[in-house]
Parts: sequence; C-alpha cells; structure tokens
Amino acid sequence: MKKVFFTGVLGMSLMVAVTGCGVFANGSEENGNVTIEKDKAKELHLELTLGAGELNVEKGADEWVEGSINYNQDKLKPEVSYKLKGDKGIAVIDQENKGLLDKINFGELKNEWNLALSDEIPLNLVVNSGASDTNLDLKGLNLKELDVNAGVGDITIDLSGKWKKSFDAVLALGVGQSTIILPEDVGVKIESSKGIGTADFVGFISTGDGIYVNEAYEDADVIINLKTDLGVGESIFKLK
Repeated sequence: MKKVFFTGVLGMSLMVAVTGCGVFANGSEENGNVTIEKDKAKELHLELTLGAGELNVEKGADEWVEGSINYNQDKLKPEVSYKLKGDKGIAVIDQENKGLLDKINFGELKNEWNLALSDEIPLNLVVNSGASDTNLDLKGLNLKELDVNAGVGDITIDLSGKWKKSFDAVLALGVGQSTIILPEDVGVKIESSKGIGTADFVGFISTGDGIYVNEAYEDADVIINLKTDLGVGESIFKLK
C-alpha cells in the first residue's frame, strides 16, 4: 500500500496510507518531511495548491515526491493524497485556499514548501499558487504537461536544458515579476495573450499575432509549446 511519511519537529514519526486524509498535525509551528513512495505507476500527475507563502520545486527525488512543508498557522495545514489509477499515479498536495487569504495573519506567516520530484516517469504538473513567491526549477524533469496558475507574488519558471520529448505548457501569470527561462537548443513556440502589464521576449523572433519562436524552432524535432496569459506586472521570457 502506498504510504506518505511525515516526521514532526518532536521526532515523532507518523506513517499513514494516502487515501485523501490529512497528515499534518495542528500546532503553533509544524516542520515536517513528506515522502510519496514510488510504485508501479508509469506516469505521474502531481497537483500542488499553495494558498500563501513560498514554493520551491526542483528535480532530485529518489521517490515520486520528497521534501518539507513548514508552516506556523493551523489554517495553512495542507492535505496530501495519492492513488494509483491504472498506470497513472495521482498525487495532490493541497492547501485549500477558498477564503484563505482573508483568514491569514500575514505579519506572522511562515509557510515554506520545498519539494523535489522524480524524473523517472512522465510528469503532468499542475501548480496553483496564491499569494506566494514561487520558484519552479523544472529542468531535467520528464515533463509531459505543465499548467501553472500564479496569483500575487514573484514567480520564476526554469525550463532550460536539453529536453528529449516535446511537451505543452500553459502559464496563467498573475501580479508581480514573472521570469520564464527557456532553452536555446530546443524548439520553443510561445502564444502570448495581451496582459495589462509589460512583457519582454529576449532572444525570440516575433511571427505576429502574439506568437514568438526561438531560432531552433524551425528545424526542431523537440518543441516546447507554451501558451501564456500575461496578467499584471512584468513578464520576462529569456533563453539559456
């Protein structure tokens, strides 16, 4: 049976089956490690919903998901769930944010998510961030689809590096500074909507109607197809 492991600040270890139940205890401050173990899944769907705080995601997990979630207000308690449906593993780390921002004391807020993901199987990644600073270092992962819904705060998404397979990405950028890093040597096509803020496409070629491509796009076998809603604030798309 699939397990999530959580180790609290007092050294007490809890082990629970992941069937939609919460695994984080109440308290003035909770610092814990999360692990979602590997199983027979051949594809992983991971959804992360953060109400307010800081989110950092990168490659490097030995299991499907590993990392820490540290918070100091009970209203920030997330729920972790996992189920295997056919060949697809479905993992959710959810901090219910319906009305959450009206209930949080931001002056004392601590809510830090630091997560590492496996690159072993194809990954469909959904990120919903509210009032947060978000850093998604996704280079080297086995991305199949990416869907990001950003709220208020700065966000950096690093999709640079060498990709072996094409994938689609949809980015709904919010209020704040957005920095999107894309590869020079892999084909990139950006379909951009007009937002209230400003956007800069550094090193890209405009083909009209809000479409931008890099030099590698025309002859590329591997292509990142990116659709973006620019939102409010400043958005920078650059190559690396």
